[in-house]
Amino acid sequence: MRLIENTAAEFDYEICNERMRPIAEALISKYRELQHIQADKILFVLNYKNSGNKRQMVLAKTSRISPKWTEILYQLGSYSYFHTIEIYAKTTASMDENQKIALLYRELRRIGPEGEILVPDVHDWWQVLMGLGRNWFYPEQPCPNLLDEGIDWKKLMGQYYEQPENN
Repeated sequence: MRLIENTAAEFDYEICNERMRPIAEALISKYRELQHIQADKILFVLNYKNSGNKRQMVLAKTSRISPKWTEILYQLGSYSYFHTIEIYAKTTASMDENQKIALLYRELRRIGPEGEILVPDVHDWWQVLMGLGRNWFYPEQPCPNLLDEGIDWKKLMGQYYEQPENN
C-alpha cells in the first residue's frame, strides 16, 4: 500500500484519508501512547504546493481545526474533524514507506490527550530519535516498519528505552 503517491497532482491539496487513516488506526492500536486518538477525527491532507518552512525542512504539520471549520465541514456532510495532519509531498517524496509510517507516528504523537497540540520533548520525540536515529527520514537511512509485529520501542531503543509519559 502506497501512503503517498509521487505523481503530479490536479490540485494543490489532496484529502488522503483513505490511504492514511488505516495506517493511523494500526499505529493507534499498536502503540499505547497513541490510544487516546480517534483517527476518524483527523483530516489527512497531502500538500503538493508548499514545502513547508523555508528556514528548515518540514515533513508534516499537525494542527487543530477551528470550531468554525469543524462545523462548516459537518454541515457540508463531512465528518466532524478536529485535527489535520498535513504532509508536504515535496519534502517526503524520497522517503520509503517505512519512513512515511514513522512520520505518521511522529505526527500522531503531537495530538495530546485533551486534543491539544504537543511539542516534542526534545528536537523530536525521544523514541523516534533514540529508536530510529537522528536522520531517520533521510532517503539513504534504513528505517524499520513500526507496524511490523516484532518491532517495538523497547527493542529499537535498547538501553535508552523510557516508558512514554502519556500512557
